[in-house]
Amino acid sequence: MSPPDLTTLTLLLGRLGRLNELLVNSICAEHGTSAAELRVLLFLTQQPTGAASPRHVARFVVQTTGGLTATLGRLETAGLVERRPDPNDGRGKIVSITAAGRDLHDRALDSIVARTGETIRGIDLTQLDLVVRSLVGSFERSVGLPSTRDFVAVPTESRITA
Repeated sequence: MSPPDLTTLTLLLGRLGRLNELLVNSICAEHGTSAAELRVLLFLTQQPTGAASPRHVARFVVQTTGGLTATLGRLETAGLVERRPDPNDGRGKIVSITAAGRDLHDRALDSIVARTGETIRGIDLTQLDLVVRSLVGSFERSVGLPSTRDFVAVPTESRITA
């Protein structure tokens, strides 16, 4: 096989992203949620207090403020998050995950992780981790987002309960 060219890699990265979204979207649908909603729940479960400002949530989930407002509205209506006044900013809000939100997050994420594990079986995970982290860091820099390259998910058993 000849060395890959940049055009081919660009197209394959785009396809990989769409395939991953297809996998995530199908599993989210099985759990009665959307990928956007699950990303918000994921971010909140990774916060030490289970809460964050909408601005911080939007930066992590890479969603416009208008889109995030709609997502938060659906999550709040479903009882998966709560919005309350920010004690440090009289005009701001804090979004916190509820016990029901944690439960949905845990079930959906477990399904996604299991399916991803099946999908990448046989691939060297150490090598894959290095490549993915490098790519995420490079793409974040190119679009001006803070780096999540060193992100490590908090294991379920060490999460703070609401």
